[in-house]
Amino acid sequence: MTKSPSKPASFEDESDHRFPMARVLVVGGETSLAAAFFEAESSGGQQRIALPSSVNLADDREIFESIRMRRPDFVVNCMVESGVDRAELDPTECRQINHDLPVSLAIACREFDATLVQLSTDYIFDGQKDIAYFEDDAPNPLNLYGQTRLEAERDIESLLDRRVILRVSHLFAPGPNSFVASLLDRARIESELPMIQDERGCPTSVFDVGRVISAVIDQLHAGAGAYGVYHVGCQGDASWLELGECIIAQARQFEDLAVEEILGISGQSIQGRAERPRRLVLSTRKLLYTFGIKPRPWRQELADTVERHYATEGTSYAAV
Repeated sequence: MTKSPSKPASFEDESDHRFPMARVLVVGGETSLAAAFFEAESSGGQQRIALPSSVNLADDREIFESIRMRRPDFVVNCMVESGVDRAELDPTECRQINHDLPVSLAIACREFDATLVQLSTDYIFDGQKDIAYFEDDAPNPLNLYGQTRLEAERDIESLLDRRVILRVSHLFAPGPNSFVASLLDRARIESELPMIQDERGCPTSVFDVGRVISAVIDQLHAGAGAYGVYHVGCQGDASWLELGECIIAQARQFEDLAVEEILGISGQSIQGRAERPRRLVLSTRKLLYTFGIKPRPWRQELADTVERHYATEGTSYAAV
């Protein structure tokens, strides 16, 4: 099995450049989200390097020293605990990844004058709102996953002025550790697939998030002082059932699948599953008005992701 493309571990010397590129340090460089960011184009030019996987992300001193040595202009944290149910089973690890690590990064960024780009989640909301959520709506997380991400947001805001917090919705990506891959694995052997039909969100491609991160960094590096919280998501919303149906339909262009029927079920019927919000649609209007970044239709992005999945089968990424 091949590995994801290697990333440089140090910045090039640009002391002779009149307009030096933004120096961007990526934490969690093994993830599919990081891979998408490394692929994203930059209008202003960015030097992007990955923090070596040998750095112990649970050690504040190692994190501090790593940033001191590299002196980035921006730190992008792509390392998140994305398993909502797993978070309930291992709350210590969940809190370390979703809260303690971002706080350590914020402290180091403050010390060395860097901007932190932190990924957060729509799960800080309870899903009781019938219209789209805006950035200043009151949070009310229903599970530990959302609670730890919200606590990280608040602590980062209290520690660091130069920060951008991007709340993202239902992420999908290609690769063997993705939702797309796990669904297709089941579709190859099962004739019926149960999918949740009573929970809605904004399906969002990691490639679209990577594009947003790159564009935001370009504008901040050019002098925009638009720090704060922004919502990121593809255009349109869907249930997990609708998302699954779309994945299967796209996949049939590449292979024959055993699945004959996709059954709609309630999320509450699954025993041992952490509570989820019933409807989470994020308004991306602030992102558009501030940075001029338009969301892309999720169906279009999903079609591209499924095609990428088949084109890159065997390429290994860590989970989003």
